[in-house]
Amino acid sequence: MTEYRFRVVISHQVMTDQEILDLADNLAAAGCDDGHVGGHDEGIEIVFDRVAETRDEAMRSAVAQIEQCGLVVKRLELDRAAIAV
Repeated sequence: MTEYRFRVVISHQVMTDQEILDLADNLAAAGCDDGHVGGHDEGIEIVFDRVAETRDEAMRSAVAQIEQCGLVVKRLELDRAAIAV
């Protein structure tokens, strides 16, 4: 198993600190306790350091867990170093 770093941008706006805490709690309960919630120009981003067999598996499982929380995934992002050969 390998650890993969990637970001998931979701179309969601939070207004208060409590909403951010509630979002983080909901995501952790869905299995996203390996992600860190942060602000993004287009909503919220969650930066993952996820252990999985493949990068695709890591990303698919993160998206599924986020969507369990009723959130809409806008896109996934990788750092250039993550895809360097």
